Amino acid sequence: MNRTYAGVCAVHTVLIAVLTISMSAVTHAAEPSQASSHPTRCESQYKKKPVPTKQLQAIVESHGQWLEHREKPEYQRADLCQADLRKAKLVGANLERARLEGALLRQANLYQSNLSQANLAGADLTKAVLEDSNLAGADLRHARLSNANLFRAIGDEAALYNAVLTGAQLHESTFERAHFEGADLASADLTNASFIETYFYGANLPRAILAGTDLAGADLRRTVLTNANLHQANLQGALLDGARLDGALMVEADLESAYLDDASLVGANLREAILRGADLRYANFRSAGLQQADLEGANLEGAQLIKAKVQSGKLRMAILYTAVLDQADFRNAKFYRAVLIGARGTGTIFTKADLSEIYAPKAQFHHAQFNEATMDSANLVAADLNGSNFTHANLAHANLQEANLRGATLSGADLTGAQLDAADLHRATLHGANLASVSGLTQAQLDTACVDEQTKLPAELSRPAQCAAAIKKRNR
Repeated sequence: MNRTYAGVCAVHTVLIAVLTISMSAVTHAAEPSQASSHPTRCESQYKKKPVPTKQLQAIVESHGQWLEHREKPEYQRADLCQADLRKAKLVGANLERARLEGALLRQANLYQSNLSQANLAGADLTKAVLEDSNLAGADLRHARLSNANLFRAIGDEAALYNAVLTGAQLHESTFERAHFEGADLASADLTNASFIETYFYGANLPRAILAGTDLAGADLRRTVLTNANLHQANLQGALLDGARLDGALMVEADLESAYLDDASLVGANLREAILRGADLRYANFRSAGLQQADLEGANLEGAQLIKAKVQSGKLRMAILYTAVLDQADFRNAKFYRAVLIGARGTGTIFTKADLSEIYAPKAQFHHAQFNEATMDSANLVAADLNGSNFTHANLAHANLQEANLRGATLSGADLTGAQLDAADLHRATLHGANLASVSGLTQAQLDTACVDEQTKLPAELSRPAQCAAAIKKRNR
């Protein structure tokens, strides 16, 4: 290994180490501690009792007066904790700051109601109508909202720790900076909703619909989003470390600068998704669809892209340090100046890809397809390229020092100005290849390869015997 290569490699190693540490500092912040529930003693006279309609109206009216004249003792705050309010009609009711913890509100009609800062902890709102309601700052910890209608509801900064919202309708709702840690939102509909900087740590969202949803800066670490619909969702800067997104539909989703360390995206559809500058270290993209995805500057260190479809993907300056790329399809992808140190893949397809100036020392690509690829000035020092196909590839000025090209096919390849010092060319096919101006190529190396009359050789080297004859001679 020459000093120049060693120095460059050291620089890149330091850069990667610095990048990894800086990203980890942001991504792996302290896990959120859920607000502990301090259940207050329920002393309501309606505890576990149905409330007559007229009495309920009177309570709501008195509560409204209490909100305006809290200093007057004749008005009282609504205390309906654990009350039986099934199918109650509370359309437009002002229940701000009301006590409704543990209340039974199944199928209640709370259309356009004001429940801001209300205590609804542990309340049962199954199939309740909360359309256009105000839940800002409300306490809904452990509440049950299965199949509830929250269309266009506002719940900014509401607490929904461990709440159950399976099948709930939340489309076009706004729950910015709300807390859904540990909540169950399986099959919930959050279409075109706004959940900016909302906390979902450890939440359950399988099959949830989040198409067009704004989740910028949201905390989705360790969430379950298997088979979720995130089509055109905004996830810029979102935290998705350890998230399960297997089978998720993420076509045209915006994940710029998002964090997906150790995330599982097996079989996910990320066609045309934006992942610029995203932290994708050790993420699992097995069989994922990343066609035309924008991964410019993304960190894919240690990521698994086995059988991934990344045709026409944009990976300019991406980091793929030690990434696993077995049978991945990168046809027509753009890898300009990407870092592939130690990356490996068997049967990987790079046909017609742009790999100009890639930095890939010690990469391992066995039986890979590089035919018609652009690889000018690529650094492939000590790379293991055994049995790979470079037919008509552009390898001008590529650094192939100490590279393993055993059994490789370089027919019609352009190696103008390439460095071949100590490269292993045993049984490499060089038919029609341009070797006229290569450096470091010896007669001994050339004699182990397969050339033909169309192969352009350096002036100081002589054309070896026909390949078949040479191989037969070597095997005696």
